[in-house]
Amino acid sequence: PLGTLHGRASPMQAGLRLLCPRRLPAVAATRRLGCRISSARSLPRRFASSSSSAEDRGAPKAAAAPQAGTLLPPFLDECLRGVGQVIFLNSPASGALTLAALVYGDPWLGALAAAGTASATATARVAGLDAAAISAGLYGYNGCLVGCAFAVFLGLPAGSPAAAAAAVGGAALTAPLAAALKPLCGGVPQWTWAFNTIALASLAVIRPLAGAPPADPAAALSAVEWVLSPLAGVAQIFVVGDAVSGAMILGATALYSPACAVAAAYGSAVGAGTGYLLGAPAAEIATGLWGFNPSLTALAVSVFYVPSAGAAALATGGAVATAAVFGGAKGAVAASLGIPIATLPFCAVASGCHLLSLANLPGLVLAAAPHSPEKNVAAG
Repeated sequence: PLGTLHGRASPMQAGLRLLCPRRLPAVAATRRLGCRISSARSLPRRFASSSSSAEDRGAPKAAAAPQAGTLLPPFLDECLRGVGQVIFLNSPASGALTLAALVYGDPWLGALAAAGTASATATARVAGLDAAAISAGLYGYNGCLVGCAFAVFLGLPAGSPAAAAAAVGGAALTAPLAAALKPLCGGVPQWTWAFNTIALASLAVIRPLAGAPPADPAAALSAVEWVLSPLAGVAQIFVVGDAVSGAMILGATALYSPACAVAAAYGSAVGAGTGYLLGAPAAEIATGLWGFNPSLTALAVSVFYVPSAGAAALATGGAVATAAVFGGAKGAVAASLGIPIATLPFCAVASGCHLLSLANLPGLVLAAAPHSPEKNVAAG
């Protein structure tokens, strides 16, 4: 991402540079704490449910099947949608642009993201899981995130066969796990629980953040870093701390839904601001670590709720709460387990936001067929 602290690299930083040979100097492992290894879309992730009904998946019926007129082979279409579904985009075009953003930020990470998505999707096909969910990419997005996480945190060099095998194998496990989690989640979307379970359980074995040095709390953010921080936060959903990649991902999101792009950028900015108020190290804010979980929460609210002043307030409050949970838990998790916190704050707070619909609060109405703010308001 934005370089090493104090102008010199720690051993952990040197290891991360091996994973990102083409890009800006790799950030210390602590900067990626909780990367979204991240970390949401037309068929919002109630994702990967075993039921084909829109209500069970939290997805619109019309979005369950591939878009009419697509010229892509079915499997490729499903995989590209799987990449997009990490940020709730049920579109092969948006998925392809998102994957291009990952390749720009870190070619090896982009390759493992693609391999992980393909592995999870193929596993779902072989296992005979819900065809509509497979077509919408709902069995691929967790695998995509596993590939992103393993590219960064396994500590293996770019091109490592062992890293590729781990990503493919770990991603494959997310498909049956997602199907098993569906009934356990009840009416709440699955978010990225399957990814968190597989990735963090695997990383707990090697403890990549054990002994990682803390970021410098005295450093200050420049005006440019403040501007770029929300973009880096969006990129960190995929464990890429690069502002240009974040801008490209927002472009892919805007192609699908301009309002979703606004929600993603807004949530990331709120997260960065919350981190600043809580005294977070400047390096963590600049590289987007405080933005990716809040970005996902704000995006999830925009996808599942009908647009309203109440929904906007929930997106803001949810983003603040997500950043607070991230700040309170990341250090403890890294110190005790030696692993990043990944998208656990998003999963926890987004679940709470979704459950608020049961309180019948004024202005908070779940969309009948969650898709995007534009389509949710039109349907309402």
